[in-house]
Amino acid sequence: MTDRHEKIKHYLDQLCSQVKAREVHTDLRDELGNHMEEMMLDKEQEGLSQEEAAAYAIDQMGDPAVVGKSMHRLHRHRMHWGLLVGLIGLSITSLLLIWIFTTNVADEKYQSLYRGHVVYTVIGVMLMLFFIYFDYRKLKKAAWWIYILLNVMLWISPIITTDIHGNSRYWSLFGLTLDLTTASVWILPLAIGAIMLDKLRSNSNMQSILTYIAMVMFPAVLLFQTLDWVRLFLFGIMCIILFGWLTKKWLYTVIGAVVTGSIFVLLLFFADQYGRLERLSVVLNLQDDPHGSGYSNYSIIEIIRSAGWWGNGIDTTFDKFKTSYYNYPGVLLIDVFGWSAGILLLVGVIWYVASMMKILPRIRDDFSRMIIVSITAMFALQIIYSLAMTTGKVPILSISFPFIGYGNHLMFDYAMLGLLLGVYRRKDTILKRNEKIRQKVDADPMTSS
Repeated sequence: MTDRHEKIKHYLDQLCSQVKAREVHTDLRDELGNHMEEMMLDKEQEGLSQEEAAAYAIDQMGDPAVVGKSMHRLHRHRMHWGLLVGLIGLSITSLLLIWIFTTNVADEKYQSLYRGHVVYTVIGVMLMLFFIYFDYRKLKKAAWWIYILLNVMLWISPIITTDIHGNSRYWSLFGLTLDLTTASVWILPLAIGAIMLDKLRSNSNMQSILTYIAMVMFPAVLLFQTLDWVRLFLFGIMCIILFGWLTKKWLYTVIGAVVTGSIFVLLLFFADQYGRLERLSVVLNLQDDPHGSGYSNYSIIEIIRSAGWWGNGIDTTFDKFKTSYYNYPGVLLIDVFGWSAGILLLVGVIWYVASMMKILPRIRDDFSRMIIVSITAMFALQIIYSLAMTTGKVPILSISFPFIGYGNHLMFDYAMLGLLLGVYRRKDTILKRNEKIRQKVDADPMTSS
């Protein structure tokens, strides 16, 4: 049938009026309408008129209001309340720690940090709410524009902004500071993945692999130009993880990881102007220079040792190192509340990352799954290294603790969590027809080779 019967159209209108997720209306009309038309065709072949066949199909389907409500329950928008509750806990911890810091620090230049922290938190929450309700699937269509825009911003960044260390990662916009390289590390892998997803999943040949490498190398060179090597390394790791997940070619992935690591080591030896290699290697011999290059590591170790199970209290004395406590929220937490609070934080963040990972099997389409993989991996990398820095046994790098550490990175933390929650919210609005398409692609021998 080319034109759907008026009674069938009316029935589907009534049914869809009960389903609040409008994005599933078209698929529901197609699936249920085709099923009803097949019933009509069978009955017309048995000798019933078109009117009688339509009435029979409607009778077999049942009350449209009842069926519509059941479809709504099946395909309604959902919220991951566990992640939201965990986020509230992290946010309260973050605000408490920065309040303790600004209350105890004597230097007036640090006492205004609490207000800035609150501002970034509020902006972050607003961005999170936006992305929860934003239809993230529109990002796939805009991926090329996002990729080009960020690369242009990275390209001109050294021209318009440079700090005392030669780094050009920060932009000042409307009174706020934008961490451009952090934004790039979060967003560029998503844009590249969106652009290359279908090509690498359906036909991961040498041409598509080389295209992916070229798309990664261009922003990598620009990140190197900004002299933000930490974000450059994070970007490289993220793109390697994404490549492995997209192609399932783990041998190529391992080779890519080895090559990336080798290039980074060579850069440290031959292109390091700011003593990065010394700062990285200081952990091997902390006792040689505990008050020089190893001062931060040594101070962290001493503080953790002296904290005990219950800490030194909110009124802990601030020494020279503790004036930089806003960079080390985990150390501040343990100093004030003790090892018990540190263990609680460790268990909490492990559960939080695990909860993000558990979302993946529930997501049906590849673009949504790619978003979950990228965001979860980035959070995991930052959390793991931030926890490692809390021990004082690893090099101190400018990696902020997500949701807890001070800085404008909070805006991206909340925004990316909002995007993840937005994917989860719509997970039941992707119908089985779309899932079958994905399964067909996954079954293609070219993608599994």
